[in-house]
Amino acid sequence: MALETARPTLTHEEDVWVIRVQRENGKVQEYRCASESQAKALFQVLAPKPEAS
Repeated sequence: MALETARPTLTHEEDVWVIRVQRENGKVQEYRCASESQAKALFQVLAPKPEAS
């Protein structure tokens, strides 16, 4: 089960990669990464996983 329920967004802002995820309580959690590869790896970890049947 993923830690987050919403699909994260990945953006590149002022030489920093930012991942934003809306939490169940409505607040937005931000993760900042220095490199694109680091951000994409974290994005995959935070993305919701398909439910197993």
